[in-house]
Amino acid sequence: MKKHSYTLLLHTREKGFFVKMKHPGKRFVLASNSPRRIALLKMLGYDFDIIPHTVEEYLSRNVLPAELVQTLAFLKASDVAKKVDDAIVVSADTLVVRDKNILGKPKDPRDAEKILSLLSNSEHTIITGVCVMDMPSKKKLLRIGRTCITMKKMTNEEIAAYVQTGEPMDKAGAYAVQGEGMKFIERIEGSYSNAVGLPLEIVQEMLNNFTGINNLNAKKF
Repeated sequence: MKKHSYTLLLHTREKGFFVKMKHPGKRFVLASNSPRRIALLKMLGYDFDIIPHTVEEYLSRNVLPAELVQTLAFLKASDVAKKVDDAIVVSADTLVVRDKNILGKPKDPRDAEKILSLLSNSEHTIITGVCVMDMPSKKKLLRIGRTCITMKKMTNEEIAAYVQTGEPMDKAGAYAVQGEGMKFIERIEGSYSNAVGLPLEIVQEMLNNFTGINNLNAKKF
């Protein structure tokens, strides 16, 4: 089979610049413009394009968290899959769960403070759903990753100061494991990359079921 070379001009909203990338063989696409997920996927050594999904994320109290993140990951992958012909698409969705309460991204600074107060001096679980979808065959795999986090006790002053940095505003659970939010963490049990937003061990296992992806220097897990 003749191999093709793809070129994509990508405009990222966060950085505001164009990136040009070439791909021999089957195209590999990340359905997200999250800087965290982009950086994590690069750690696996894959050459990939970035096509952000247009799915509106939502929370549902009538669905188990594990089912919800897988459903959202599937919807994101499906949304981007419609825009490509011969490609493998990977997507993910992350939620924070404490005592069966699902915590997504804060709506505003006050909501961020409320979420952080709820997480203070307690344990919670970060759940990430991952979907890998092949086009045009529409073959797909769905998996979830879990990481247990124990938070230190945070004062109201510490929470307010952290929220003012702006870091919590686009994060599930209103904090960043890889950022300033690390100072509030007492213990991490499980995958660190899952806590950041993409469980690399699981992603690699899933991708092993697909062929044709250009891997520059894949890491083994």
